[in-house]
Amino acid sequence: MPDEDTRGADDPYRIDLPDGWTAVTEGDTTTYESPGGTRRVQITEFSRGLSLYWWVDVYERDGEDWTRVEVGLGESYTRADAVASAVQSYLDGLAPEPDRRATVGGERD
Repeated sequence: MPDEDTRGADDPYRIDLPDGWTAVTEGDTTTYESPGGTRRVQITEFSRGLSLYWWVDVYERDGEDWTRVEVGLGESYTRADAVASAVQSYLDGLAPEPDRRATVGGERD
């Protein structure tokens, strides 16, 4: 679970976001979105019985539609620090959006 003193903050997981990314927390879901609005990462906290879990979803947008993409982050986590670390690693590995759009098959347009 995120630290109690950070609940209600825009980013209770303290992710070091790439330039221009935003973090918004609504209820049990924290959404990170790219500056171009084409990528989104969501962490959702939920409980089963007496246990807490965190689920990560990654989406990419093409026009009006968001598509869930598989990025190898796993299905759920049992520790908030583990989910934060996984999301941080994923974001650290992203190329800036203009570079990703300009690259096709490993070669620049």
